[in-house]
Amino acid sequence: MSLFSAIKRIINTEQPLLGLPDAVCPYCEASLQKKPGRKKKCPHCSNFIYVRTRPQDKAKVLLREDQLLTMEEQWSIANGTHEHFLAQQARLKSVTDQLRTRFGREPSANDVQWSMLNDDVLTHMQNKDWGLYRNARFAMSEILTKEKKHLDCLNFLLEVCFLDLNGPNNCGGITDPFILRQYPPFDPKLGSLAPGVISRVLDAMDSSGISLEQIESRFSNVAHRLSEALRLPVSVDKAWRKLKRELKVV
Repeated sequence: MSLFSAIKRIINTEQPLLGLPDAVCPYCEASLQKKPGRKKKCPHCSNFIYVRTRPQDKAKVLLREDQLLTMEEQWSIANGTHEHFLAQQARLKSVTDQLRTRFGREPSANDVQWSMLNDDVLTHMQNKDWGLYRNARFAMSEILTKEKKHLDCLNFLLEVCFLDLNGPNNCGGITDPFILRQYPPFDPKLGSLAPGVISRVLDAMDSSGISLEQIESRFSNVAHRLSEALRLPVSVDKAWRKLKRELKVV
């Protein structure tokens, strides 16, 4: 066993074992007819039961909601990413405090996540990390879905589709023209449409009652704005033809 593995094992064994491995509610301790395989509401106390794998013994256990963060921290220790975890928690607290002061109330989890993603978007733009930018915009669309803002969500998803077709890359803040020619911010040869994103576009269309013709208009507005700002290699018309085929096929 290597020294790193030995240290990792010691750290793991020092962490308290969270969760219940048996079919028992972690809130009211009532027996369950069957051990759930994913998040499920307890039929006895109506609290949500969460299912996670413990880092110490890899057992599937049932958790309370208030135990999730501790479990996440235990995994960060096991994976050697504890410093990143602590930095993220500090950032989360800072953003929450700022929003509480600005709003005069406790911000929602979505408020905090949106603010953090907004900051991430600006950083990714500055660094020309367009793959990360794309991921952040997709995460923002997920928040809008939760809030049932389906038309706003569509605009973000259509932006993600156009970026995906252009093959977004992460440049890490590189400005050297020679390197950027070799590793461009966008490479259409790598472009493709993700089935999961297409599925969400269709769900948003269905939820908002919008037609394919209306989607085309929205896509054109979003894509032209992006194309002009970023000088993207794939034309708006070509991108729409590809997206339209997917929206009709699925």
